[in-house]
Amino acid sequence: MKIKAAIEGIVVGLVSIALSYRVLISPATLAAISIERKFPEAWFSGLITWYATFVVMAVAIVIGGVACRVVYKQVAGSTPRS
Repeated sequence: MKIKAAIEGIVVGLVSIALSYRVLISPATLAAISIERKFPEAWFSGLITWYATFVVMAVAIVIGGVACRVVYKQVAGSTPRS
């Protein structure tokens, strides 16, 4: 039954990564563009949207990892051991 728990955890983690990325990317891009317009001569202004994208990806991966771990623990703990 551990394989079932692992597969469910991975699926939930991947779905969580996709959904959290989709929710977070628009506000992060808008904030990056706003910062780029406010500081056009800053050293980071050319790559600020890339930095924001990498931060959103990292946050989405963390959220997916946490969701995967929670679901795995719940499914593994609730299934009877044979």
